[in-house]
Amino acid sequence: MSLTVVPFYHSPSHTLSYVLFCPTTRHAALIDAVADYDAATDTLSFASADIIIRYLERHQLTLKWLIETHVHADHFSACNYVGEQCGGQTVVSQHIRDVQKTLKPIYQLACATNGEQFDKQVNDGDRLPLGDYELKVLATPGHTPDGISIYVDGHVFIGDTLFMPDSGSARCDFPKGSAEQLYHSIQKLLSLPSDTKVWVCHDYQPEGRALDYHSTIGCQREQNVHLQQSAPQFIAQRQQRDATLNKPKLMDKAVPFNLQGARVGAADSPQRL
Repeated sequence: MSLTVVPFYHSPSHTLSYVLFCPTTRHAALIDAVADYDAATDTLSFASADIIIRYLERHQLTLKWLIETHVHADHFSACNYVGEQCGGQTVVSQHIRDVQKTLKPIYQLACATNGEQFDKQVNDGDRLPLGDYELKVLATPGHTPDGISIYVDGHVFIGDTLFMPDSGSARCDFPKGSAEQLYHSIQKLLSLPSDTKVWVCHDYQPEGRALDYHSTIGCQREQNVHLQQSAPQFIAQRQQRDATLNKPKLMDKAVPFNLQGARVGAADSPQRL
């Protein structure tokens, strides 16, 4: 039996979360869980995360890992909330420390900068057991310094490295982001077998097309609109485009929350930020 992958789409932030599990042992991982934010009341709630929790319970899955592919600027993480309900360890890149050190003075935070808010910090090449499978960590910085992708059983979950081929690649203008690093991270992904299934973290549905969040490495190589050029051209285009982009509207609230472990209070009421 093959690894099972189940996507969950959060339309307000255009974010995909993924549950993946071993059908033999029922051990599961959750990648990039999302909380619901109400700007009018400045509160978080967790109806979207509760859908995932009900799925885990209904299918009798044991949650082992709650993985954050990077510190998100466009949505609030629900990793800690789901972990409190279902167990499992939160997982981030070891470079979360670099992000915390960079952003702590910018946001005037009191948090520790050693990543202690998360259960496990991983490096490139590390492996996480998942029943009959292993999740291999691929360091894919560029969008942010702490970007990771997860490869397992012919699937790769790429965070904000690439989007669907008609949308190109992720911005690199956040603190310590790097278009050059992103290019090299993309090349690492493109070195995977052509039939590797690619699962993106966001789909913005350009020109109103239907939601689409799955491609292959071969398709990305041949069709991604940002990859049909040389490295210097990619880097220059990425930097020029990023210079025109507005800051994500949730960034100044979501980033401090997420880099401190997405801690929440009582699960039965909205969380005021």
